[in-house]
Amino acid sequence: MELIPRSMKSLLKTEEVESYIFTDVDVPEAQNDEVLILVDKVAICGSDYNLYKWNSVAKVIADIPFTPGHEATGTVVKAGPTATISTGQRVAVENHYFCGDCFQCKTDRGDICSNMGQYGHGKKTRHGGCSQYSIVPSKYCYQLTTDISSEQAVVLEPMGVAHNAIEQLDVSGEDVLIIGCGPVGCLAISIAKALGAIR
Repeated sequence: MELIPRSMKSLLKTEEVESYIFTDVDVPEAQNDEVLILVDKVAICGSDYNLYKWNSVAKVIADIPFTPGHEATGTVVKAGPTATISTGQRVAVENHYFCGDCFQCKTDRGDICSNMGQYGHGKKTRHGGCSQYSIVPSKYCYQLTTDISSEQAVVLEPMGVAHNAIEQLDVSGEDVLIIGCGPVGCLAISIAKALGAIR
Protein backbone atom coordinates (compact mmCIF):
# COMPACT_ATOMS: atom_id res chain seq x y z
CA MET A 1 0.00 0.00 0.00
CA GLU A 2 1.42 3.37 -1.00
CA LEU A 3 2.01 6.16 1.48
CA ILE A 4 -0.94 8.51 1.96
CA PRO A 5 0.05 12.06 0.99
CA ARG A 6 -0.68 15.10 3.16
CA SER A 7 -2.57 16.94 0.41
CA MET A 8 -4.78 15.98 -2.52
CA LYS A 9 -6.64 17.44 -5.46
CA SER A 10 -10.33 18.07 -4.86
CA LEU A 11 -13.29 19.73 -6.55
CA LEU A 12 -15.10 22.05 -4.13
CA LYS A 13 -18.34 24.00 -4.00
CA THR A 14 -17.70 26.95 -1.71
CA GLU A 15 -20.00 29.72 -2.91
CA GLU A 16 -23.68 30.10 -3.77
CA VAL A 17 -22.86 31.00 -7.39
CA GLU A 18 -22.25 29.10 -10.64
CA SER A 19 -18.93 27.49 -9.80
CA TYR A 20 -16.75 24.66 -8.64
CA ILE A 21 -13.10 25.15 -7.79
CA PHE A 22 -10.35 22.59 -8.33
CA THR A 23 -7.68 22.96 -5.68
CA ASP A 24 -5.31 21.31 -3.23
CA VAL A 25 -6.70 20.43 0.20
CA ASP A 26 -5.46 18.40 3.15
CA VAL A 27 -6.19 14.68 3.08
CA PRO A 28 -8.76 14.16 5.86
CA GLU A 29 -8.19 11.79 8.78
CA ALA A 30 -10.53 8.87 9.43
CA GLN A 31 -12.18 9.23 12.86
CA ASN A 32 -14.28 6.74 14.86
CA ASP A 33 -16.11 4.43 12.38
CA GLU A 34 -14.96 6.31 9.27
CA VAL A 35 -12.74 4.99 6.52
CA LEU A 36 -10.47 6.92 4.19
CA ILE A 37 -10.91 5.70 0.63
CA LEU A 38 -8.66 6.24 -2.36
CA VAL A 39 -11.31 7.15 -4.94
CA ASP A 40 -11.20 4.87 -8.02
CA LYS A 41 -14.17 6.21 -9.98
CA VAL A 42 -16.82 8.88 -9.61
CA ALA A 43 -19.84 9.29 -11.87
CA ILE A 44 -21.48 12.58 -12.79
CA CYS A 45 -25.22 12.87 -12.13
CA GLY A 46 -27.68 15.45 -13.36
CA SER A 47 -27.78 16.83 -9.84
CA ASP A 48 -24.05 17.67 -10.13
CA TYR A 49 -24.95 20.05 -12.96
CA ASN A 50 -27.59 21.67 -10.75
CA LEU A 51 -25.03 21.99 -7.96
CA TYR A 52 -22.56 23.64 -10.32
CA LYS A 53 -25.19 26.10 -11.57
CA TRP A 54 -26.45 26.65 -7.99
CA ASN A 55 -30.03 26.84 -9.18
CA SER A 56 -33.30 26.36 -7.28
CA VAL A 57 -32.83 22.56 -7.20
CA ALA A 58 -29.35 22.89 -5.70
CA LYS A 59 -30.60 25.19 -2.96
CA VAL A 60 -32.94 22.42 -1.77
CA ILE A 61 -30.61 19.42 -2.07
CA ALA A 62 -27.28 20.82 -0.86
CA ASP A 63 -25.51 22.77 1.88
CA ILE A 64 -22.28 24.65 1.15
CA PRO A 65 -19.34 23.95 1.49
CA PHE A 66 -18.85 20.44 0.08
CA THR A 67 -17.04 18.23 -2.39
CA PRO A 68 -19.42 17.00 -5.10
CA GLY A 69 -19.62 13.43 -6.38
CA HIS A 70 -22.23 11.24 -4.70
CA GLU A 71 -21.68 8.21 -6.99
CA ALA A 72 -18.25 6.91 -6.01
CA THR A 73 -16.14 3.82 -5.54
CA GLY A 74 -12.75 3.37 -3.96
CA THR A 75 -10.38 1.31 -1.89
CA VAL A 76 -10.05 1.70 1.87
CA VAL A 77 -6.54 2.92 2.67
CA LYS A 78 -7.07 3.81 6.34
CA ALA A 79 -9.71 2.91 8.92
CA GLY A 80 -10.80 4.72 12.05
CA PRO A 81 -10.54 2.85 15.39
CA THR A 82 -14.16 1.58 15.35
CA ALA A 83 -14.54 1.10 11.59
CA THR A 84 -16.01 -2.21 10.46
CA ILE A 85 -14.06 -2.38 7.18
CA SER A 86 -10.38 -3.20 6.78
CA THR A 87 -7.79 -1.50 4.64
CA GLY A 88 -7.50 -2.91 1.14
CA GLN A 89 -11.26 -3.50 0.81
CA ARG A 90 -12.90 -2.17 -2.36
CA VAL A 91 -16.15 -0.30 -1.66
CA ALA A 92 -19.03 1.54 -3.30
CA VAL A 93 -20.39 4.50 -1.35
CA GLU A 94 -24.00 4.68 -0.16
CA ASN A 95 -24.64 8.38 -0.60
CA HIS A 96 -27.86 8.50 1.46
CA TYR A 97 -26.78 8.89 5.07
CA PHE A 98 -29.92 7.54 6.78
CA CYS A 99 -30.13 8.09 10.54
CA GLY A 100 -31.45 4.68 11.60
CA ASP A 101 -33.64 6.23 14.33
CA CYS A 102 -36.60 7.96 12.65
CA PHE A 103 -39.94 6.31 11.88
CA GLN A 104 -39.00 5.73 8.24
CA CYS A 105 -35.71 4.07 9.14
CA LYS A 106 -37.33 1.91 11.80
CA THR A 107 -39.86 0.67 9.22
CA ASP A 108 -37.08 -0.27 6.75
CA ARG A 109 -37.44 2.89 4.62
CA GLY A 110 -34.05 4.50 5.17
CA ASP A 111 -34.29 5.66 1.56
CA ILE A 112 -36.76 8.32 2.73
CA CYS A 113 -35.18 9.02 6.13
CA SER A 114 -36.54 12.22 7.67
CA ASN A 115 -33.04 13.12 8.94
CA MET A 116 -31.16 12.25 5.73
CA GLY A 117 -27.62 13.40 5.14
CA GLN A 118 -26.08 13.13 1.70
CA TYR A 119 -22.53 12.43 0.64
CA GLY A 120 -21.49 14.70 -2.22
CA HIS A 121 -24.18 17.27 -1.43
CA GLY A 122 -22.92 18.77 1.82
CA LYS A 123 -25.80 17.36 3.87
CA LYS A 124 -24.30 16.27 7.22
CA THR A 125 -20.92 15.71 5.53
CA ARG A 126 -18.66 17.93 3.46
CA HIS A 127 -17.09 14.94 1.69
CA GLY A 128 -17.74 13.66 -1.82
CA GLY A 129 -16.15 11.53 -4.51
CA CYS A 130 -14.67 14.33 -6.66
CA SER A 131 -11.42 14.16 -4.71
CA GLN A 132 -8.45 11.83 -4.69
CA TYR A 133 -9.31 10.61 -1.18
CA SER A 134 -12.59 10.75 0.70
CA ILE A 135 -13.99 10.05 4.15
CA VAL A 136 -17.05 7.79 4.52
CA PRO A 137 -18.52 6.25 7.69
CA SER A 138 -18.02 2.49 7.30
CA LYS A 139 -21.75 1.79 7.64
CA TYR A 140 -22.31 3.66 4.36
CA CYS A 141 -19.82 1.55 2.41
CA TYR A 142 -20.87 -1.50 0.39
CA GLN A 143 -18.03 -3.98 0.37
CA LEU A 144 -17.39 -5.22 -3.17
CA THR A 145 -16.85 -8.96 -2.84
CA THR A 146 -16.89 -9.94 -6.52
CA ASP A 147 -14.70 -8.96 -9.45
CA ILE A 148 -17.13 -6.20 -10.49
CA SER A 149 -15.14 -3.40 -12.12
CA SER A 150 -14.97 0.11 -10.70
CA GLU A 151 -16.83 1.32 -13.82
CA GLN A 152 -19.68 -1.08 -13.02
CA ALA A 153 -19.62 -0.44 -9.27
CA VAL A 154 -19.89 3.32 -9.65
CA VAL A 155 -23.37 2.93 -11.18
CA LEU A 156 -24.67 0.90 -8.22
CA GLU A 157 -26.18 4.11 -6.79
CA PRO A 158 -28.34 5.01 -9.82
CA MET A 159 -29.13 1.31 -10.20
CA GLY A 160 -30.37 1.36 -6.61
CA VAL A 161 -32.67 4.26 -7.47
CA ALA A 162 -34.09 2.29 -10.40
CA HIS A 163 -34.37 -0.92 -8.37
CA ASN A 164 -36.16 0.86 -5.54
CA ALA A 165 -38.78 2.13 -8.00
CA ILE A 166 -39.29 -1.17 -9.85
CA GLU A 167 -39.41 -3.33 -6.71
CA GLN A 168 -42.40 -1.27 -5.52
CA LEU A 169 -44.35 -2.84 -8.41
CA ASP A 170 -45.19 -6.46 -9.25
CA VAL A 171 -43.72 -6.55 -12.77
CA SER A 172 -43.46 -10.33 -13.15
CA GLY A 173 -45.40 -11.39 -16.23
CA GLU A 174 -46.32 -7.79 -17.09
CA ASP A 175 -45.56 -5.39 -19.92
CA VAL A 176 -43.72 -2.39 -18.50
CA LEU A 177 -43.48 1.10 -19.98
CA ILE A 178 -40.63 3.28 -18.75
CA ILE A 179 -40.80 6.88 -19.91
CA GLY A 180 -37.43 8.58 -19.97
CA CYS A 181 -34.38 6.59 -20.92
CA GLY A 182 -31.57 8.40 -19.21
CA PRO A 183 -29.23 6.27 -17.08
CA VAL A 184 -31.85 5.52 -14.39
CA GLY A 185 -34.51 4.71 -17.00
CA CYS A 186 -32.19 2.34 -18.86
CA LEU A 187 -31.24 0.62 -15.60
CA ALA A 188 -34.96 0.35 -14.72
CA ILE A 189 -35.58 -1.47 -18.02
CA SER A 190 -32.89 -4.03 -17.17
CA ILE A 191 -34.17 -4.45 -13.62
CA ALA A 192 -37.76 -4.90 -14.80
CA LYS A 193 -36.60 -7.64 -17.19
CA ALA A 194 -34.57 -9.29 -14.40
CA LEU A 195 -37.65 -9.25 -12.16
CA GLY A 196 -39.78 -11.04 -14.78
CA ALA A 197 -41.32 -8.35 -16.96
CA ILE A 198 -42.35 -9.78 -20.36
CA ARG A 199 -41.29 -6.70 -22.27
